[in-house]
Amino acid sequence: MGKMLAALVASLILSCAPAAALTDDVPAWTIVLRPADFVIGAALAQLHTRRTWAAGFDERWGAFEIALRKKAVAIPGPRCKMDFLILSIPSYYPENPKQASVKERRAIYDAFVAFQTGGSGRLTTRVEAPLGLARTGAHGVELAACNVYFAFPVSVQVSAQ
Repeated sequence: MGKMLAALVASLILSCAPAAALTDDVPAWTIVLRPADFVIGAALAQLHTRRTWAAGFDERWGAFEIALRKKAVAIPGPRCKMDFLILSIPSYYPENPKQASVKERRAIYDAFVAFQTGGSGRLTTRVEAPLGLARTGAHGVELAACNVYFAFPVSVQVSAQ
């Protein structure tokens, strides 16, 4: 019975997937951040949200989260009831070619922390909303929830301005 239910759920997910996911055309945005536009690391535990944040870098899987202030990024998320979007980097799976190694992920995490600690400049990166996490709304593509992910290959550029 469990296998049959799992097969049914999988077929429903595949048959109801939005066209963008089926064509591998994932909505993506380039975001430009200032140090006050996001929360990372231990400071995530101080956020007053109903969500439990992953505060820190997971050395085993290379996963981490960043809270992006919704007002700081031009990514519409009308269904997200928090003041933050959740920027994640999924766990590392060596068999998935579209990803970064744990070492590369650590460098990205450290770049965000160093940028925020520095207190000035701009940080640019690309994010996406795969697997049905975005939809077409009245004003174009919008998030269906609060989640965005780093787009691979991951690139973070910091400028002094």
